[in-house]
Amino acid sequence: LFILIPLAILVLFYLAKGPIKTHDPLTGRLIERFTSVERVAHWTMGLSFVVLALTGIVILFGKHIILPIVRHAAFSSLTVLGKNLHNFVGPLFIFALVIFITLYIRDNFFKSYDGEWFGKFGGMLSGEHVPAGKFNAGEKSLFWLLVVGLCSVISVTGLILNFPNWNQGREAMQLANLIHGICAILAMAMACFHIYLGTVGMHGALDA
Repeated sequence: LFILIPLAILVLFYLAKGPIKTHDPLTGRLIERFTSVERVAHWTMGLSFVVLALTGIVILFGKHIILPIVRHAAFSSLTVLGKNLHNFVGPLFIFALVIFITLYIRDNFFKSYDGEWFGKFGGMLSGEHVPAGKFNAGEKSLFWLLVVGLCSVISVTGLILNFPNWNQGREAMQLANLIHGICAILAMAMACFHIYLGTVGMHGALDA
């Protein structure tokens, strides 16, 4: 439900409001908003997050959703593939996460004008343009809650699960598994809003 409800909300919002458009026609002139290093860090972290999310869903919910459809042999192969991708993409995600936080943290500290953005919900409902810095208050919140908070917890618990040869006890592994799953589901739910606004939800966002 934590994953499906945000998706349903976004579909309804898109059907009701459509994509957020620019106030004036595009001129064709472009400026560089992010450097090549920033873009590589973002996409490495983002794409690895998507792989981990999809494989995690297969591992966690697959026997209840996918198994009844594809039967045991195909589901077994799919789950083994998902487990191996999850285990090996995980460290890549952690590496990209550290680089991403290092590059972007400077521009994500809250400023006094961010209160106005929250008060008007970024103008998403009214269509009003609300001034912001390089990142608006919504993006900053996502950075601290999702990237720094949830993704850091997911990374630490993922390492505990990925390397049982560190001699952590069974109880620690069970606790890490529980925390990892809960935080991952919350992270996927939050990421839905970022992915929506960064693709079909706002004109020009994907180009940036």
